[in-house]
Amino acid sequence: MGCYSVVAGGTGVFAGTRRPGEPTCSFVAFHPCMAMELAGVTISTVALVGGTTVASGVGGYLVHTAVQRRNTEATTTTLQRLQDALSGGHDVALVVPENPSIDAIAAAMGLRVLCKEWGITSRIFAEGPVTSDDAKAFCNLFDVSLSDLDDGLERHDRVLVVGGSGPVPTFGNQPPIAAVIRHRPTAAEQHTIIDSDEEGATSTMVATFLREAGITPDQDVATALHHGIRAGTQEFRRVRGSADYDAASFLHAYADTGRLDALRAPGMSGETFDVLGDAISNRERRASFAVTNVGSVPNLSALEEAANTLLRLDGVSSGAAFGVHDNTVVVTCRAEDVRLSALDVLDSAFDRQEALGGDADAATARVPLGLFNQVGDDHQKTLDSLIDASTRRALFDAFEQA
Repeated sequence: MGCYSVVAGGTGVFAGTRRPGEPTCSFVAFHPCMAMELAGVTISTVALVGGTTVASGVGGYLVHTAVQRRNTEATTTTLQRLQDALSGGHDVALVVPENPSIDAIAAAMGLRVLCKEWGITSRIFAEGPVTSDDAKAFCNLFDVSLSDLDDGLERHDRVLVVGGSGPVPTFGNQPPIAAVIRHRPTAAEQHTIIDSDEEGATSTMVATFLREAGITPDQDVATALHHGIRAGTQEFRRVRGSADYDAASFLHAYADTGRLDALRAPGMSGETFDVLGDAISNRERRASFAVTNVGSVPNLSALEEAANTLLRLDGVSSGAAFGVHDNTVVVTCRAEDVRLSALDVLDSAFDRQEALGGDADAATARVPLGLFNQVGDDHQKTLDSLIDASTRRALFDAFEQA
């Protein structure tokens, strides 16, 4: 045996020792609300009593150092992967998705700083126009210009896809995609994927990169990334670990708090306001699930706002909003119930989705209308009724089976 341990009941006591000459071992200490794994650490004595850690000799220092070193090494490894992916490149295109989120735009701003530090020129592109009111205000406030893909993308020698949750875009390998950076895991294995289940925002990942690279962000970038974290985590309601809080704390020292307050209360366009009105009037609730149809969707950000609004209903922990956009039924789902996954709900509800992306908290599916696109105006009301009934039924069945 490489080590000996004693475990006591009650509030939990753990002690481990190693005889001289014996190999180091992995210690696992269990406490009623806590589990800690310390790999490859020699500890003279560690005790967890009533939630308080007591260490004799150099044990306490080694425990703290081992955990800190392991977290730092993981981040450094990821940062090195990114630098390796960009090696040999001189001009990088940072591409955010169509109707990009504030989190994606802020992350691209931070990556632009990182590229500059590595001697790489970069430019931010968007797959489609910015339609979200929040994102428009964000771009105006920070003077961020997003270029169209047909505005010189091919002149760059690398692409970094930043943010998003759906399929990874393709550019015919002109230029090639060096890496995909997003906090929502993706199934695209042909690219260098830099994602994580530990962060609730892509801005968190980028802020961590800057900190690990020893870069102090200027006030604009720090403020943008800080707000990106808040937006990506829904004001820290969807954090996945301490990384989001740590990154926000790092950025807070350099951010403009006055501008952060202004960003948290942006205006709302008339189109979005109308969509929210339709979402409220057309809602249907069963148990803790709510579903609504907003009809024709002017922009996808309005549909996301509608889904978020459903969660404000008393007793509702999961909701889905759907509507028709570009001859496609788009469904966005939100889940605050930890027992339910928004991604699994949509995957179960629709067999023929064109694109499905997201995670357990938030997911979006696109279901093509197919031959129904050819329906004339005389039968449009009938088609709308069929879409409404079939989509509601599929969503409620999926919610109940989840």
